Amino acid sequence: MPMAVFSKASQLHDIKFGTDGWRALIAKEFTYKNLNIFLDGLASFILDKHGNSKPLIIGYDARFLADRFAAFSAKIINSWGINVKLINHPVPTPTIAYAAREEGSCGAITFTASHNPPEYMGIKYIPEYAGPSSKEITDDVLGFINEAAEAPEAHKRKLLGNAYTEEILPNTIYENLKTEVRGALANELGSTTDLDPSEYYLAALRKLVDLDTIKKANSKNKTKLIYDPLYGCGRNYTNKILEEAGFELTTLHDVKDPTFGGGLPEPTEKVLVELKQTIKDTGANLGAANDGDADRFAFMDEKGNFYPANKSLSIILKYLIEKRGFKGCVARTVATTHLLDDVAKKFNFEVKETAVGFKWLCEIMRNQDTILAAEESGGMSILGHIPEKDGILAIALMAEVLAVTGKSLEELWNEVQEFVGKKYFYDRLDLHLEGGAKERFMAQFLEDNLSEIAGLKVSKVDKTEGAKVYLENGVWFLARPSGTEAMARVYFEGNDEKVLAETVAAIKALV
Repeated sequence: MPMAVFSKASQLHDIKFGTDGWRALIAKEFTYKNLNIFLDGLASFILDKHGNSKPLIIGYDARFLADRFAAFSAKIINSWGINVKLINHPVPTPTIAYAAREEGSCGAITFTASHNPPEYMGIKYIPEYAGPSSKEITDDVLGFINEAAEAPEAHKRKLLGNAYTEEILPNTIYENLKTEVRGALANELGSTTDLDPSEYYLAALRKLVDLDTIKKANSKNKTKLIYDPLYGCGRNYTNKILEEAGFELTTLHDVKDPTFGGGLPEPTEKVLVELKQTIKDTGANLGAANDGDADRFAFMDEKGNFYPANKSLSIILKYLIEKRGFKGCVARTVATTHLLDDVAKKFNFEVKETAVGFKWLCEIMRNQDTILAAEESGGMSILGHIPEKDGILAIALMAEVLAVTGKSLEELWNEVQEFVGKKYFYDRLDLHLEGGAKERFMAQFLEDNLSEIAGLKVSKVDKTEGAKVYLENGVWFLARPSGTEAMARVYFEGNDEKVLAETVAAIKALV
């Protein structure tokens, strides 16, 4: 859910935070003016929390103007006396997150709108712990942004150097800054240096996947892979680690294109038409794709069947426990498959459920050993890695599973269902609801003492995030309103395909 800006500041800027940073249309809300306000607020937050002794990492994805926005940001951050390490090529979000921790920074910002259309841009702040900003951090940053918007002249006066005095800055954000930092800011500018984190990030991946075992397996019988970065940041990262592991690899769309080929950089079945056809044409064992900033993933099997995260992450979890000996808890969001619960319980491991958004999974990973942190939208991380979703790691791990087991994705999926003794089926509705239709739709599931919906008996309702409704027919669904769009998403899971289809039809009829 987005957090609304304060009423006074809302007249001065259009910055709104969703579950993972600020995203908006280029030249409409995402302008240099609003970006300047964002950066002034972020810089003030950094100085208040960290001082100016640690650098800020700045990176960007393959989107239109992303490199220009990054260069502009470096200058603004430098003007506050904060040093910058600027990554000078399109870089995956998990790589930037890893750099934030590796470089001893005060955090990182990256310009990305992830899987959104090419006309969108976004910016997210990744704290020094290498995961998504917590709600507390996001609230703090937004507060500083609002104050910066309310007192833009104060920032200009600060930049006058020796003309700076305490008297010209009454009742502003700058009173929160430490005296010694204020003095340094009056006379010093930060500097910008180049950074390339690719090698130490890839070195970390080599430790997380079993490269030696993969290479041995591929030396006997090469697994054939097709990889599609969708013109995004997975280029020169995902394909590089796969080639190094000895896979027979074909990479599609291996060029930078800010229009993403005229489509969406989102690895859905609808988008991955060329990947599906290439698998069939080449007889490949596995198809894999990343989204625009390579923090998400999706797979296709040897027949071109699409495998969303709910299926593939269950396979990976079983492998990590059985073959790699991982121990700890399993963390998933409220919208993610309960098959993970069934697999974890078979091994007597605890499962933790969180609200939607990887920031909540991040908190669990930071506080206890977590075998797998998973979200149905294609985000994951594992024990020993940063608490940020990593689509590159996900693809490398699934490739390892296929190479080491010698089994197809279809065989592995059937195997994990047999292991828990249940079949699993999924569906999702993306309902576009204008006016008050979204609120009316959601109200049907939020009533007190709800006992029946469309003739279906209700056994339990969890209102932690939207409404997660458990039905007596064995199906559960999560109805969740979008905080930024006129739509609601409904996620479904059941163990009987026919019953699930009937339930989806019944809920759709309520619109």
